[in-house]
Amino acid sequence: IVSSLHTDLASCVLLLALSCQVSMGTPMRTPRSLDSEKCSQCADLSRELVKNVRKLLDNENLFGGLNCSEQRVEVNSKTQTVLACEPNTNTRCSGQRNTTFSESECLRNIRIDLEHYAASLQAYKQADLSSTAQDTQNLLNICPSTQWVSSSQVADPKLTSGDPVDQRVHLCKVLKGFHLRVITISRAMGYISAGDHRK
Repeated sequence: IVSSLHTDLASCVLLLALSCQVSMGTPMRTPRSLDSEKCSQCADLSRELVKNVRKLLDNENLFGGLNCSEQRVEVNSKTQTVLACEPNTNTRCSGQRNTTFSESECLRNIRIDLEHYAASLQAYKQADLSSTAQDTQNLLNICPSTQWVSSSQVADPKLTSGDPVDQRVHLCKVLKGFHLRVITISRAMGYISAGDHRK
């Protein structure tokens, strides 16, 4: 009976230890996809892109006569960048906090977003958006950590067809969405650059 009791107690302790280990959300180690220098450069470029998109939104020549601030935001609905790039914090059984984060999934979503917005900016012909489109493309080229993604993004069709006024209104909505998304991208690149999720 004593031997059986020890076995049962040992099984319970083992089960408790395993369930505690599973519930703590140990981060999955992924191969380091960006070296420190490139990662820092990507973070800097993404911060510059935030400023450039904001300048476009404030451009009176582009949106003169249109109150862009009253328009709703349209983000790329084909990605989950916000969720993929948000570090999840769990609490271990010991009370310690633990952060899980999939760098590769975050970067994959970022790449798809950047491809979508670059294609949309390049397709809009009523104004010269080439500088911001080029900055977006530069970020894609310098941060090639997810080259295996081949999403073949196409431009937003509402930016290339229909009434020119409707196209400008839609551009405003898309740029507002891009601004929000590029803020998320900038924060994610800063987080990845800091490397805390690899510890």
